[in-house]
Amino acid sequence: PNFVFGPTSRDNVRQGTGGVSYQGLMESAFATPFRDDGSEQPKLHGKNYSHLKEDVHLRKGMLCQDCHTSNDVHGDGLLVGTTLAAVEIECQDCHGNTRQFPWELPLGYGDEHDTEPASGPPRGLAQKLISIQKQGTVHPPRDGYLITARGNPMPQAVKDGEKVILHLASGKDIELKPLKSLMHNNQIHEKGAVAMHHIEAHEKKMECYACHSTWAPQCYGCHINVDYKPGYKHSDWVAMGDAHDLNGRTADQRKSFAKYFIDGKVTENRAYLRWEDPPLAQNGEGRVSPTIPGCQTTVSVRAKDGHMLLKDHIFRIPNVEGAGPEGQLAIDMSPVQPHTIQKEARSCETCHANPKAMGYGINGGTDVADQTKPFFADLKTADGQLLTRFPDVQLGGIANLAMDWSRFLSETGQQLQTVDHHYKLAGPLSPAQIAKLDRRGICLSCHQMVPHGDLAAGLISHVAKTAGLVIDQKMHDKIVNKAIQISAMAQVLLGAGAMSFFGVLLCFSRIRNRCKTAVFSKIQRLLQFLRSIFRRDLTEF
Repeated sequence: PNFVFGPTSRDNVRQGTGGVSYQGLMESAFATPFRDDGSEQPKLHGKNYSHLKEDVHLRKGMLCQDCHTSNDVHGDGLLVGTTLAAVEIECQDCHGNTRQFPWELPLGYGDEHDTEPASGPPRGLAQKLISIQKQGTVHPPRDGYLITARGNPMPQAVKDGEKVILHLASGKDIELKPLKSLMHNNQIHEKGAVAMHHIEAHEKKMECYACHSTWAPQCYGCHINVDYKPGYKHSDWVAMGDAHDLNGRTADQRKSFAKYFIDGKVTENRAYLRWEDPPLAQNGEGRVSPTIPGCQTTVSVRAKDGHMLLKDHIFRIPNVEGAGPEGQLAIDMSPVQPHTIQKEARSCETCHANPKAMGYGINGGTDVADQTKPFFADLKTADGQLLTRFPDVQLGGIANLAMDWSRFLSETGQQLQTVDHHYKLAGPLSPAQIAKLDRRGICLSCHQMVPHGDLAAGLISHVAKTAGLVIDQKMHDKIVNKAIQISAMAQVLLGAGAMSFFGVLLCFSRIRNRCKTAVFSKIQRLLQFLRSIFRRDLTEF
């Protein structure tokens, strides 16, 4: 189950917890709760777990192969260093969006690898399958087979009127109502309608799971220790995998371990684990996505004589991702599909009022002390001076990590660590994206003048107290909604009044000009008449 999901995931087995996350399992440092006989929780794949909410697709009965095709599971026949963009099926391929059914979407929608949504004619439906898709059960097409963003028919998904019938690998059939149908029939909650339909940019610029993945495993700080103490050995897994026999069995399957041991013992540990409110970044497809630590590698190496060759060393990569020759910290954050999708999405506040979501770190990174300095837990004076002659270091310093592991973007827009450097489009949110996302401190816009800062606001507050009104969340929402409506209406009326005023001025000006023209014309005729009389009289004289 420990493998990586998502089109932009790092090729990192240890952080790739898609299989267990799909089941609602999150790695834990603790072996509780106890079992019926009082024993500790047994380790699964070498780890203990907490039980969180499993993915909604699992609750519906869906297995891995219901979404993952041959190419992204078994590869395309080419041996490459990193498999990129392998996953073919997108959320919209089955669900569509609130404006278009899946068969009305253009090809490439959701799989753009661009910052603009795909456009073009509807992708339609397929009536036939390609030969390789006929090796298993072939389901009748009904109205037609749905087509992926990359143009391939999906043999397990068929259109039936405005519904989608999914024939699952387990043998179970489920009926799916696309988002457009739910929206048309008012079956989407008001908050969902606002987020998906009324704020259209959410559908066009974000992955669906950016909101619907309410949690994601986040393993911050990957501390690797390589110890070459005499007698320490470990398996050379690369050599063992390469040493396969004619039947394809690798060395570990043949139990021929001995000649594939090499010097040194490798252990790994973490700084801390989180699951809530995964931060956001832009993935390689150009859409905003949940982001978790890919592999924040910190390396320590002890020589055979006990000398430390490296101690909590973080490498830097020069001239990449906004860094110059000094290099970018090679502790990576990776946009992923966490496989923890829930029907109920994360709240607006967990993104728009949360510095962690913006890449600034948990609580803006302010809780973590300066990690470049060691911490001593021995007796100290009131001003912090150590009293012991031989103080013991409780926490060693990390030379070039003067920030929290969860912080990968500064408030000035500086990138602080690598973010999925396999893709050109991947990276932290841009200043323009942050400007749309950041709504922190919005409460102060009103509450700095309630109840004493403004006469009208103060009067409302005092009236509410006198009347005994309880301003709970529901009442607060009504007040804010009413205030916005009144403000909007006032601005509309003000604008309409201003336009009417200028319209009247314009009409008055035109009338005045016309009047001036008429009077001037009459004066001209009068002068001409007088001139003619004067000339005639003079001639006669």
